[in-house]
Amino acid sequence: MNIKDLQLFLTAVEEKNITQAAKRIGYTESGASHIIKRLEKEVGFSLFARTRKGLVLTPNGERILPFARRIVMAHELFIEETSAICGVLEGHISIGAYESIAIHWLPAALRHFHKDFPNITVDIREWRTDEIEAGLEEGSIDFGITGPSRTSKMEWIPLKTDHYMAVCAPTSSFAKELAFQLHRLEETVCVLPYHTDQDLYHCLSPMGIHPKQVFSARNEFTMMALVGQDLGIAILPELVLRGYQGDNILLPITPPIYRSLGILIPSMKDASPAARRFLQYLRDAVDQIEGTTPPTCTLEYSTHSDGI
Repeated sequence: MNIKDLQLFLTAVEEKNITQAAKRIGYTESGASHIIKRLEKEVGFSLFARTRKGLVLTPNGERILPFARRIVMAHELFIEETSAICGVLEGHISIGAYESIAIHWLPAALRHFHKDFPNITVDIREWRTDEIEAGLEEGSIDFGITGPSRTSKMEWIPLKTDHYMAVCAPTSSFAKELAFQLHRLEETVCVLPYHTDQDLYHCLSPMGIHPKQVFSARNEFTMMALVGQDLGIAILPELVLRGYQGDNILLPITPPIYRSLGILIPSMKDASPAARRFLQYLRDAVDQIEGTTPPTCTLEYSTHSDGI
């Protein structure tokens, strides 16, 4: 058993497909299958069951999964630390982030980072809040770019507050308004994110506002298409709407509501050298893109994540 065997095992768990796992690692399908069989022989039990939905871990495979992750992570930390001592930083970073952050913040940060540290590979996973927290708990990502966790005790470093905006069709009765009055959510048909913006409700509930939700969708493009047919008003963060060039009308909300975005990490002290270096590049990039980092928002009118 070696590190590469465990890396293939973890990749197969993520992909649920030996062919895709082999491609990611750089093996042939037959070579990957042979390694998995050899690993199963070494541990003494089957790791995967093959189903219609792909590879599924056996109960014994589930038991050893967290230990395999720890071993691979420890190996990566060892390589990064020794290379840092030698003055040549190498390693790997796995990031969990909302799609809007992956589009608007990460490319600028990575452009400068890759120029200075070309030997560090980066994996970006466009996840929702719950997926990011689960990835941090199981150790499959180094840090997430999300909001402060309501349940875990992980460290959170604020980066920016992101205001929500209302979106309506050009034919909507709200199209000529200068701003959308928040209380009107209760009397207006709403198009809201499906299970990905619970914090929006946490923000509205203390204010006594309960949106009249009729339509919901996970993808913002679907939401915008529904709004375009004048089926309702959508509430989305400014970062999601940035660069939008469609016909729908974007309106500020009164009173303003916003989410807080930042870095969620198990422990900055225990983070890998590569992750710590990149986080400084990220903060610099966000400051350049968004301006000076604003103060953390107050609880009454704030919300911290939307998953997009």
